[in-house]
Amino acid sequence: MQELGNVPQDDMMRTFNMGIGMVLVVPAKKFKKAQTLLEKAGEKSYTIGRIVRGENKVLYS
Repeated sequence: MQELGNVPQDDMMRTFNMGIGMVLVVPAKKFKKAQTLLEKAGEKSYTIGRIVRGENKVLYS
């Protein structure tokens, strides 16, 4: 759809539900603890990104 409509990646990400679901943001020092708690609760978790100091823009890879 993106190719046929010549739709830029930024527009695709803003417009369509990209299937992420719930997002939990935790400090890096607490990451392992949060991951362990989620596993114990029977929840799958995935690292989808990180927050870094930058130029006030979002980058997708």
